Amino acid sequence: MKKRVLINGFGRIGRTIARINLKHDVFELAAINDINPDNKNIAYLLKYDSTFGRLENEITSDDQGIVIDSHPVRVTHEKEFKNIDFSGIDIVIESSGIKTNILQMEELAETSFVERFIVTNVDSKKAQNILFGVNEQLIRDPKKRILSSSICDVVSLGPVYNVLETAFGIESGFLTTLHPWLSYQNLMDGPAKSWSQPGDVYSHYALGRSAVMSLIPKSTSAVRALGNVFPEAVDKIACFSYRTPTNLVSSGVFSAVLKKDTSSEELIRLFQEAEKKQKYHVFRTTDEPLVSVDYIGNDYSAVLDTRWIQVVGGNHIEVVYWYDNECGYSSRIVDIVRVLSEPES
Repeated sequence: MKKRVLINGFGRIGRTIARINLKHDVFELAAINDINPDNKNIAYLLKYDSTFGRLENEITSDDQGIVIDSHPVRVTHEKEFKNIDFSGIDIVIESSGIKTNILQMEELAETSFVERFIVTNVDSKKAQNILFGVNEQLIRDPKKRILSSSICDVVSLGPVYNVLETAFGIESGFLTTLHPWLSYQNLMDGPAKSWSQPGDVYSHYALGRSAVMSLIPKSTSAVRALGNVFPEAVDKIACFSYRTPTNLVSSGVFSAVLKKDTSSEELIRLFQEAEKKQKYHVFRTTDEPLVSVDYIGNDYSAVLDTRWIQVVGGNHIEVVYWYDNECGYSSRIVDIVRVLSEPES
């Protein structure tokens, strides 16, 4: 039987997870909890998406929730995670990003009958961080009640870092990410508002500037999040980010000094060989002259652009990769549920 899943927070990630599941039929979407009180609007936003297009599925709504192709999905509107009705649910995906919800989830996980909780960020100190291409074997560990799907920047970098660290060892490195705007940013200049703590205003004034007009330099938690799986990375990798005036698809530029010499040809062969051994869509390589919009809807964690893999002085390397920060990231969350649904071997 399919796992019965509740998604808490039906924003960009929650809806993308639902869309991917409609395509691959991995689990039963049994319930949704979202503070949007309008079920008709929730159905509308799932059906029509400005980035990914319209779903062909029939999606309607009623007082109890939404109906997808005659399948009813219960919808509730609790503001507090602890007040959600989890009856009949096997797996909860916490995708609201609200810190109080995560803290309440940690408390509930200790006593709840729910099999697993999946949190779509790294703020849970009790969660096992999962990176496909690195440690997905930990998903089935019965002691891991809470699983973190990390953040999109680490889901993409983690397997690349792992290949390089395993083959050569990394002395030091620097990561620059170019990340599209997010929903909490402003169309016009104003205060920078927090998404994880509603009502708070950031002191990072630049993030409050118009998202559609400028490249906005900002800090990123990518290396801190990477450190949850690779603790040594925190002391040898630095990072920086730009918010770009685009709606989807990120790019990462990872520059590193390796402990052993290599060449660009060897690096490309290494990644291509690792690509062939993958069970899931972790990363792939390409030399096509593509731009960011060409990767919209791509379900890989990262696509390595081999045109820009470079080596200087034998051990100073640079790797450029692309990732759909919604679809690629959400696909790995669906894969976590997929693994949990597979019969024990």
